[in-house]
Amino acid sequence: MRIIIYAFSGTGNTLKVAELYRENLSREGGNSVTVFSIEHILPHTPVPDPNDFDLCGFAYPVHGFNAPEIFVDFCRSLPAVTGDEKPAFVFKTSGEGLTLNNHSSQKFMRVLERKGFAFLSERHYVMPYNMIFRHSPEMVKSEWIFARGLALLHSREIMEKKKENVRTSPLKAWFVPLFRIEWLYARAQGPFMRVDMDKCLKCMRCVKRCPCDNITFDSDRNKFKFGTNCALCVRCSFSCPSCAISIGLLNGWRINGDYRIEETAGDPAIKFPYFTEELRGLRRWAYYRYYKNLAERLSRNGISISGETLS
Repeated sequence: MRIIIYAFSGTGNTLKVAELYRENLSREGGNSVTVFSIEHILPHTPVPDPNDFDLCGFAYPVHGFNAPEIFVDFCRSLPAVTGDEKPAFVFKTSGEGLTLNNHSSQKFMRVLERKGFAFLSERHYVMPYNMIFRHSPEMVKSEWIFARGLALLHSREIMEKKKENVRTSPLKAWFVPLFRIEWLYARAQGPFMRVDMDKCLKCMRCVKRCPCDNITFDSDRNKFKFGTNCALCVRCSFSCPSCAISIGLLNGWRINGDYRIEETAGDPAIKFPYFTEELRGLRRWAYYRYYKNLAERLSRNGISISGETLS
């Protein structure tokens, strides 16, 4: 079977999970799996046609309880399915396990369903924040180990063609369109972003890696310019080696620096599991139920998690 996963990833978390699917789906059924990263999409950029594949995956990070506008626009640009309905699946990442994130896929799903895609299932992964607050090593370790377990289980379910209800009630998802104001804010964000030229190394990593080609450097004026095509993925500020980029009005939520997820998850000195009944306050509210339910789901399906291993 030929499988493609169309993935948009801001700071890399969604692509890391996509690689877990690629590994699992390749191993489970001997499938050929392609991960296509959605970025720098220009008129001359070749995009794999979903009609050339037997199964399509769609992956994205949740932004304000919604899929990012760049991802929705990409789904709009895909050609319609020819022939029978095309089976598809979804997975998404966010920095917390709130059920409010459950409704984030509805807009692009409707777009793709009109094009002939039929969605089998959707999964939500908690991965380290790239904004708001930096996750501790203990959080990162648990997040990645459980993500590996869920990706293994979902891959098996996909190969079994297990179909679930992926529609949500409008009465439960009424708030989702309100948060699409973030799309407008992202476009207006550019003029408020700044680079501290005293810190800047002029490595041009931000220019080269911006998925929307929204950052340019004027060498004559020795100045960076941020346009109005921002996806608010914060890849530029997160991966800046000298922490020189300010993200405007949201700068108080800025996080800088790679989490080294696999290395952290493999460190036996770091506590595991972290998301237990001992959690209190906001962290209990944002994570405990998600991980309690996930642990039970994995156990019911014969996937045991212990330390750094799955069995």
